[in-house]
Amino acid sequence: MRTIDEHLREQLLAPEYHTGVRLSPDGQSVAVIRTTARGPEIVLDDRLLAAEHDQTVTDLRWAADGSALYYRRALRGTEKWQLVRLEPGGAAEVVPAAGPVAEFWTAGDRVAFAAGGVLHVSAPGREPDQVSADRYHRWLVDRELRPRGGIRLQPDGGLHLVVDGAVRLALGPDDSTTFAVVGFAADGRTVYLLSAHDAPTRRLLALECATGRQHTVFAHPDLDVEGYPIGGPGVWCDPRTGEPDICQTVGQRPQLHGLGRPTPVFAVGPDEAMLLLDRSTDDSTWLTVRVRSDGPIRYELVAPDTGATRPLLVNRPGLAGRRLPRLDDLHVTAGDGVCLHGYAMRPLDTTGPLPTVVIVHGGPAGRDYFRFHALAQYVAALGFQSLHVNYRGSRGFGTAFRRAGDGEWGGRMQQDLYDAIADGARQGLVDPDRVALLGASYGGYAALLAACTRPDLVRCAVAFSPPCDLAALVGDTPAYWRPLAATLHRHILGDHPADADWLRGRSPRHLLSPDAAPMLIAHGARDPRVPVAQAEDFVAAADRAAAPVTYLRLDGEGHHVTTTQSRRVLFRRIEEFLEVHLVHDHRTAAPAPAIAVHP
Repeated sequence: MRTIDEHLREQLLAPEYHTGVRLSPDGQSVAVIRTTARGPEIVLDDRLLAAEHDQTVTDLRWAADGSALYYRRALRGTEKWQLVRLEPGGAAEVVPAAGPVAEFWTAGDRVAFAAGGVLHVSAPGREPDQVSADRYHRWLVDRELRPRGGIRLQPDGGLHLVVDGAVRLALGPDDSTTFAVVGFAADGRTVYLLSAHDAPTRRLLALECATGRQHTVFAHPDLDVEGYPIGGPGVWCDPRTGEPDICQTVGQRPQLHGLGRPTPVFAVGPDEAMLLLDRSTDDSTWLTVRVRSDGPIRYELVAPDTGATRPLLVNRPGLAGRRLPRLDDLHVTAGDGVCLHGYAMRPLDTTGPLPTVVIVHGGPAGRDYFRFHALAQYVAALGFQSLHVNYRGSRGFGTAFRRAGDGEWGGRMQQDLYDAIADGARQGLVDPDRVALLGASYGGYAALLAACTRPDLVRCAVAFSPPCDLAALVGDTPAYWRPLAATLHRHILGDHPADADWLRGRSPRHLLSPDAAPMLIAHGARDPRVPVAQAEDFVAAADRAAAPVTYLRLDGEGHHVTTTQSRRVLFRRIEEFLEVHLVHDHRTAAPAPAIAVHP
């Protein structure tokens, strides 16, 4: 196994240095979240404005008039969000809110925000005013911050969209997960929506508020309109009119589509993609990002009329100029003939079959993207190939493909991963005797299930924050998921009744045996989505069943592992684990400790 040089190791384990990049309304300044070893910092044009160490920071945005920045913060891992107003001079205040802030909007120097299902509007130096007695799961707010309605979840997992007091759209559980509100036109008469209701793909709709009439603004025949992890929902509106003028789909690469205007064209290389992130109020300056799979992503300012470009910054400056492997496109024919798409990364300068780590994305209605994948780079630096499969149920590839995952936790979705391994072996890329699964959340569930049920195929499994017991998840949904419990149950069960025996038959917790492949589980003690008690119950059950398990509890983390310190501990353990179980014969290896606690 290849040894990673320490500089590369540190750069891959560190979080992205620059994230959340935002262009000021006048196009003259750029704000960014800079992540240091101590934690996040808010920086404006290279000037430190605020240090938010031991916090998670998200949703950095400008006030519409450029007078301040707003962002949400929460004690790392807790997801109990506060709203912070930060002036360019550095003065900061927490906007008073009775509960976690779920969403917010700006107009002028004011901000509207939803906390505890209630909508408030605040201006600098004033206590927030409650502007509506209604309660919604998600609010509908126009460009003047007027409450116009919202989304009400239904007991069956569907939703009602209420606009100006009338239900204008009723969606069942099959369609609610693809629904999103883009925003209002400047005159407030039209609201733009994303939905796959009664359509083969997720499309952009315009809904007339007064009548409820709707029409399709844009639809792709095969792909959904969707965003990208560092961007918005995949629709951009003219900042002067609020009318959508650019949409995005994501197949193997993101693609922009002009609506009533020429499709934006950027000069891109063969192994990169260009994304649009932000636009100035007069639309004379665009913030774009150039994405690569073999190096840092690069933020640039572009003048759309002339094409003139000014480089800004990169997300991982410590890796600039370094030769690294790339993601190659992966196409797999599943056992039942369905075509699956994804990516593969091989270590530099390698040929022939390789030990392989299947990195399973979460969601499960997430997906893998063409991007710089630090975890895949780390795996490649260890000498392993990685596969990234958009198994059925993944988003972006149309309604039928997404719905094909309902009820297939542990079923067809799992088999898609196994089929990708078999296809890679047939192509001479995968060493079928040296395969591991690794994933977080749903991906962790899939990894553990493979270890428990297919030790003939999988040598070992690594799981971050995995749900381990579907019967418990359906029968006693954690508080975090209860507002969306019906939707979650639909994903897990499909049309199958909630039969405990059937659920246990697809749950790693109830499939443990001494024959299971070795498992490494890491879990954040602050995780609100999958409580850490579930992981510890799994570890205790594995001990009783004499199943080989190593457990790493990360006391300062939540559902995601975010700090450099925790990542160093975790990935050192992964490196040792894969060395023992994927390179050497795991049957002769000394047993690992059952529990390790990282304070």
